[in-house]
Amino acid sequence: MPSDRRRVDVLILGAGAAGLAAARDLSQAGLRLSIIEARPRIGGRILTRHDSNSPVPLELGAEFIHGEAPETLSIARAAGVAVVALPPARDIVTSGRFIRTGNFWAEVDDMNRELARRVAKRGRDFPVSEYLASARLSSLKRSLLQGFVEGFYAAQPERLSAQSVAADADEGHDDEGVEGHQFRILNGYDALMRWLRDGLDPDLTQVRMSTVAQTVSWKRGAVAVECAGGEGAPLEVLQARTALITLPLALLRAGAVRFHPALAAKARALRGIETGQVFKVILRFREAFWEDRNFLKERRGKSAAGGAGINFLYAPGAEVPTWWTALPVRAPLLTGWVGGVAAETLLAEEPQSRLERSLVALSNVLAVPRRELEENLDAWASHDWCADPFARGAYSYIGVNGIRAPRALGHPVESTLFFAGEATNGEEIGTVAGALVSGRRAAREVLRVLE
Repeated sequence: MPSDRRRVDVLILGAGAAGLAAARDLSQAGLRLSIIEARPRIGGRILTRHDSNSPVPLELGAEFIHGEAPETLSIARAAGVAVVALPPARDIVTSGRFIRTGNFWAEVDDMNRELARRVAKRGRDFPVSEYLASARLSSLKRSLLQGFVEGFYAAQPERLSAQSVAADADEGHDDEGVEGHQFRILNGYDALMRWLRDGLDPDLTQVRMSTVAQTVSWKRGAVAVECAGGEGAPLEVLQARTALITLPLALLRAGAVRFHPALAAKARALRGIETGQVFKVILRFREAFWEDRNFLKERRGKSAAGGAGINFLYAPGAEVPTWWTALPVRAPLLTGWVGGVAAETLLAEEPQSRLERSLVALSNVLAVPRRELEENLDAWASHDWCADPFARGAYSYIGVNGIRAPRALGHPVESTLFFAGEATNGEEIGTVAGALVSGRRAAREVLRVLE
């Protein structure tokens, strides 16, 4: 082991997906590392709860692999975890009826292309809310697209960059759309984090849990980080040749970690990126009543004859408008999701009030009396990422005129400070894949300097 563990090659702030991905590459390249993690666990905004009473792990943070994400899927294969594709079935709920979506993703593509056209015509960025307010859309389509923007991006439409959303027009969707290629890790997302951690060379790497970075003092080729323990007691100052910052955007914007000298260019970049908020609640029932054939027949009518179960439900106008099951696994779990302003409204309530409002929303969506839902409810789980002191939000999105901000945020400073995290990856912002890719990118940057 190194004789002096206080002086290392790289200090990594954060043991989330980006920090661990970078640490694995740097450790295997022979560099000495110290990972500073404020929580008593790894994973960051991946929070998997393993409950012996639940047939599948409960994902209180990131849950899905969106699309054919090479970085995430390659790690999943290497880790030997089971990855399953979600079925394509999804329903829109209107007036108590479940209607299979046919061309919703075509509507999303149309929105993206129209946003691209308007950005090109104006020669400047603008908020997505302007399009939603002015486009010639039916009330249902407008509501669906607004719900998509708030739910998928976790964004306030008034702050979301039209230019960033328009960039998806180049991607396009097939007949099943982006979500037709969604995957779930049966073992739990934390299995990927454990695999990354287990690949660290124990002779070269120290992981310091419950260690809160407070101040980063730096000059070219030297970094000193002042830290505190979980109860605020000061700890030893950690020193290194470089530092890799992978903290969530909201913490950086709030100045939770102070930099000396200050980083003016990073402050400008941070103003171009927003932190999205989501409310997610997992309800475990004693039985999966929604799998009953008569239940589906009453709500789908003749379309229930195919036998496909419920996967995703979209209920425009509901306080919690998006719900999904554990398919392809059959389990008595329903997950509710809402993003943007509606999420912020729910998060302002006490936990028990959030549950009550979720049950009322689900009662309206499924056309099941609220009392029956409560009687069948066995347990529930949620995590308030907004109130989490080491996250202060769910995930990032690009603000108006901020299209270049993620790249600027990720740019190294004086070959000494390096930055990673989903907020630094404009192409995959807000995703685990974006965090993983950014971590490996930052590791390559560090290696070019230190090797």
